[in-house]
Amino acid sequence: MKHLIPIDIVEKVATAEDYFRVDYQEDKGMVSYSDGQTRINIYLTTMTVATCLNHPKKGKTQLFRKGVNLKMLKEIFEYPRKHTGKGYI
Repeated sequence: MKHLIPIDIVEKVATAEDYFRVDYQEDKGMVSYSDGQTRINIYLTTMTVATCLNHPKKGKTQLFRKGVNLKMLKEIFEYPRKHTGKGYI
């Protein structure tokens, strides 16, 4: 299964923002990280990234972004509520 961004690069981005790996489903190409409050699921073959968090007004929400590149991935780990113009709820 080809990953658009290698998992070791994703791991470096996550740990730089104090996230730790909570799940890896190799058969689905999905890896998940958490900082204790927010969970970020990354589908490595499509670079779809989902953030699961508590929104101040809407409660628990998920935001999906498609076709995320490395720069945007870093921005999402820095600010998980970041809107990219490529997402959906």
